[in-house]
Amino acid sequence: MGIQNIISRIDHHADLFEKMMVKLGVRDELTQIDNIGPVYRRAAMRCVGCTGAEECETWLDTNAEPADAPEYCRNRALFARLKAAMPQELK
Repeated sequence: MGIQNIISRIDHHADLFEKMMVKLGVRDELTQIDNIGPVYRRAAMRCVGCTGAEECETWLDTNAEPADAPEYCRNRALFARLKAAMPQELK
């Protein structure tokens, strides 16, 4: 895998990660975490290591207002914790 392919994969997964956070409504909650740098970096690396990008894209395109991330999502637990930390009126 050449450097261009690696950069393209990272960029694609970063877009999916951002879309997932927005779709689940947890993006703002993530930005409120103390020590966000390491948390965000680990979450992004979990996403980059995922082999289900096509499945993720399809899921994002076909789920208008999901309650949770899909079962296969490597950041499902993080997203669930962020959602649980949200004020009730925002859930």
